[in-house]
Amino acid sequence: MSKPKPSPSIPDIIEVTWLKRQFDQLHQEHAQILKQIGPGFRFDFAVGPVVNKKPKRSNMLSVSITNEQQVKVHLNPVTSTGKPAKVDGAPVWSVITGDATVVPADDGLSADLISADDPGDTDFLVKADADLGEGVTEISDVVRLSVAGAQAANLGLSADDPTPKA
Repeated sequence: MSKPKPSPSIPDIIEVTWLKRQFDQLHQEHAQILKQIGPGFRFDFAVGPVVNKKPKRSNMLSVSITNEQQVKVHLNPVTSTGKPAKVDGAPVWSVITGDATVVPADDGLSADLISADDPGDTDFLVKADADLGEGVTEISDVVRLSVAGAQAANLGLSADDPTPKA
């Protein structure tokens, strides 16, 4: 035995009525536009060849360590299509914000990021010249080093020298 369908409530009827009014208004506006354009109007369009999207590459590297660690970061310059490329001179590393420090390698293609004693984030800017000639075309990336406080590994038990009982 099937259950009888519930009759629509007043709010349902009001909502359907409102939607119908909106649709009718849009229909009237569309009809007026078509009258203004005239019967000879034609809308043509074309679709070009399909091109796959290039994967997004972030210009920011995020690394997490504790305040007892350091991490080496490497640069591998590439062209816009992802092929290996060279830069003119050694890239320059600097601290934008935060308390961690950076020690670049002599060629600038890597650097040790050394955590501060206190937890927090440090942003490093690395810049290089992509123009291998006399001109300068600066490219840059950002490294965010998130430093967390090291957790206790043991309770560090110790004892004083024995003393006589009271």
